[in-house]
Amino acid sequence: MRVVLHLRTNITATKRRANATHSTSTTHRPVRKLGSTWLLLTCAATLIASCTNVDERATEQFADRDTDQDADQADDASLARVVKVVDGDTLVVSVQNQIETVRLIGVDTPETVHPTKGVECFGPEASQFTKSTLKIGTVVRLARDNEPRDRYQRLLVYLFLVDGRFFNELLIDRGMARTLSIEPNTAYAQLLAQHEARARKNRAGLWSSCER
Repeated sequence: MRVVLHLRTNITATKRRANATHSTSTTHRPVRKLGSTWLLLTCAATLIASCTNVDERATEQFADRDTDQDADQADDASLARVVKVVDGDTLVVSVQNQIETVRLIGVDTPETVHPTKGVECFGPEASQFTKSTLKIGTVVRLARDNEPRDRYQRLLVYLFLVDGRFFNELLIDRGMARTLSIEPNTAYAQLLAQHEARARKNRAGLWSSCER
């Protein structure tokens, strides 16, 4: 009888210890899960902060690069905006907060608004070509030569489109103008003469419609 009671007592004690162990294990599990979750959240926050810092640095570098590039380009030529086209080789622009009438250097398109010459052969076509290429509001770059103005106080310029095309040269290529070389503004005189020879040979524009 004592043996049975002793056995029951041992069994009961063993069950109690097992229950206590199970209870302790169950209690600790949520703590482990909570610790893992906290660790993941901490890592994620650190990663996001790092990415944000990288993005900010990249944005600053990109902004600095654009500013430097624009400054370099502004040194080469003045930015201007087309306000009005007078004829094939003369237009009005807004440049450096001023309105200026500009005359293209090295080219001479047939007249359309001259007070004594009237409308010359191929003048309307040349004027229309300039109007269609240099629409109002078009941004262009103006480069000067040695003499800044003519006797009419027009600004003397070489005009470049934002895509890099040289508009003075384009007028010659299309047969919209003849060359007009006047010292001391002759930086592109030789180049324009070469393009005129080719346009004349190809009978482009006025070379097929008008006599020299």
